[in-house]
Amino acid sequence: MLRKTTRRGLSTNELWSLYENMISPFLYLRMVYDENDRPVDCIFLSVNRAYERESGKTREEIIGKTARGNYQQIESFWFETFGRVAKTGVAERISGYFGATNRWLEIRVYSPRLDHIAITVFDITKSIAERESLVKITQELKTQKDENYRIAHEEPITGLPNRSSMEEAFESRILSREGGRYFPIAIFTPDNLAEILASYGSVLSDRIMRTIAQRVKSTCRDGDSAFSMTGTDIVLLLSTSCDTKHTQRALMRVQKAIQTPVEVDGNYFFVSATGGVACYPKDGTDRDELIMKANLALYQAKESGAPIVYFNQQIASKLIRRTMIRNALPNALENKEFELYFQPQVQTETGCLLGFEALLRWNNTELGNPSPMEFIGVAEESRQILPIGAWVLRTACKTLRQINEHRHTDYYIAVNVSGVQLFEDGFIDQVFAILQETGLPPEQLELEVTESVLLKREMNAIGKLNELRKHGLRIALDDFGIGYSSLGHLKDLEISTLKIDKSFIQDPRAGALTEMMVRLGHLLEAEIVAEGVETKEQQAFARVIGCERIQGYLEAKPMPIGKLRRYIESKYCEL
Repeated sequence: MLRKTTRRGLSTNELWSLYENMISPFLYLRMVYDENDRPVDCIFLSVNRAYERESGKTREEIIGKTARGNYQQIESFWFETFGRVAKTGVAERISGYFGATNRWLEIRVYSPRLDHIAITVFDITKSIAERESLVKITQELKTQKDENYRIAHEEPITGLPNRSSMEEAFESRILSREGGRYFPIAIFTPDNLAEILASYGSVLSDRIMRTIAQRVKSTCRDGDSAFSMTGTDIVLLLSTSCDTKHTQRALMRVQKAIQTPVEVDGNYFFVSATGGVACYPKDGTDRDELIMKANLALYQAKESGAPIVYFNQQIASKLIRRTMIRNALPNALENKEFELYFQPQVQTETGCLLGFEALLRWNNTELGNPSPMEFIGVAEESRQILPIGAWVLRTACKTLRQINEHRHTDYYIAVNVSGVQLFEDGFIDQVFAILQETGLPPEQLELEVTESVLLKREMNAIGKLNELRKHGLRIALDDFGIGYSSLGHLKDLEISTLKIDKSFIQDPRAGALTEMMVRLGHLLEAEIVAEGVETKEQQAFARVIGCERIQGYLEAKPMPIGKLRRYIESKYCEL
């Protein structure tokens, strides 16, 4: 009869005994990094008795001390390996000559937690007894060491030298400069590699990036060097001075190398790229500062659509301000920094007041009260537009309800809606909830969208707007004529209002085109608003071509609620 046994784990004392009585030396260490996050040393946290015997040192002499303090001749290669394991958690088994003890060692290292390593040491010196074997093993170990060095200094996707190599080359380049001579650092990133990654996966996109990187490397002339910091960028240190024809030609060679189609398994892939350039020492003498400024120029290139942009202070100021806006937006609502201004819309024929457009203003003294042109785009990117947009809609509806109840009028309010808001699943429910909360009738709310909104998930957006239209809300297409909507979009969208952009109203040369847009709007059974009317002549033009409403400085500039109430007192008329 079999006897049942009880399974249990080892006790702490048993584990400690196991650790202490290991035949092989065992060490537990914490990594030490320099200011550039490169591993440079280790601190002993624990060692077993076997290590004390082999090293000839007691725990008291070792624990809390650094590896370099105990072994001054230790090669940096070991720290690079230990640091790699400590960061990635991928265990490694390595063999090599340990100069500090004049032994050949096989070391098995793994990381039980971030930045910590556990090492088991095996002395293999005696196993390399025969000369022939020693030569062979030495060669193998040298090859392995070279491969480890390559891995430590090569970016794996592009095959180019990595950030560490670039930093070394940069310092060397600075030391070799004579008389402060300029040299450029350029950063290129593919524009559409993310699309290829999303469509075909990382294996193919990595192959394309490696092909492009090796092409760029082949364009480098004597003194030029190509690197990659992330696997999706290419960094160039050029030997020419900045802003010269030689530099321009070098950068154009890089552009051409990137944009030449890449063939993979019979399929051709087209990749475009933009670049940012910073110059030493004009833009800075610190490596990290120059990389940052080249990246700022790269960001500006992507924003503007330019192929290559050189850093200048205006770029830095613009992006720093953009960052400040992004950081200030999350607290703006809580701090009650937003305010609504209102611009009247009047009947073209009579001048009678019909309603208002609600316009957002931001009162932030630290930023100098940024304009909507500055902060709306940032709010959309950061999705802060969602709470801000809800506040605008609620405040506008509440304000109009109060005005109409006090004046016994039925003015409407026009509120701009961002595409980010429109694409939210709960947008329709939010609009209905605000109307119910504020008590504003749906027909007194007009939601304005720009033509560009219709391009993004257009049928989803159009469906939501049409749903709101069925419930009595007005839908206005803003800035008509300068966007990208097609007649198909206009056919599908049940708009109630078409707003002609001021650039057409204010340009006499666009008269025929503007009249054609008004006719198109009427065919869609929409009312037409002429935006940006600033002169009597523009008002007369809007009347002649059939615009039912006008909006612009001729009638009134956008105004806060207090001034709006006084304006309404002076504008009342029977319709």
